[in-house]
Amino acid sequence: MQPLIDMMLQVLNFLFTIGGHNYGVAIILLTIAVKLALYPLTLQSTKQMAAMQKLQPKFEELKKKHKDHPEKFQKETMSLYKEHGVNPLGGCLPMLLQIPVFIALFMALTSQEFKAAVIASGSASAFLWIKDITLKDPYYIMPLLIGLTTYWSQKTMPSAGGMDQMKQMMLFMPIFIAFISIEFAAGVQIYWVAQNVLTVAQQMYILKEKGKV
Repeated sequence: MQPLIDMMLQVLNFLFTIGGHNYGVAIILLTIAVKLALYPLTLQSTKQMAAMQKLQPKFEELKKKHKDHPEKFQKETMSLYKEHGVNPLGGCLPMLLQIPVFIALFMALTSQEFKAAVIASGSASAFLWIKDITLKDPYYIMPLLIGLTTYWSQKTMPSAGGMDQMKQMMLFMPIFIAFISIEFAAGVQIYWVAQNVLTVAQQMYILKEKGKV
């Protein structure tokens, strides 16, 4: 993981030099670069989830039809997936493969090397209303934006639909994530908001331009 973290820091410092010598802007540019690099995985994941969503009515019919025969239900469900070329794990695996990259980026932004570089930059540590991105947002605006954009991201993401637990999770997760992000450094908070906004943009583009498969 450390080599990946070091690479993130090097790219971040490069983007700092071409992004107006502001680390807040550099974080946003780095987030954009990572999202573009992982776009093929996001495309595959979103398409598979959209396909699963389209099959949900047929899935519910099979569930009712074979409610007393779970083995037959599983067999016909797999046949349904195969018929429509859907991989039930296709929406999860690409997302799981992205996790190490996001963890490395998160750790880079919280590393002592990054903090030292930001402090040494002086005024470059300020971003919008935040005077020092190595400290938490004193006005709690960023945590609020994190919660709102997390909810927005969930709303635009295709899902299997029809599950009460999933709907409850969509309400709980943004609140939980906003709460735990309160004490994070503003640099991490900026990354989180940018990540959510870019995720929404990618999902909307894929579903509109590529079509729901």
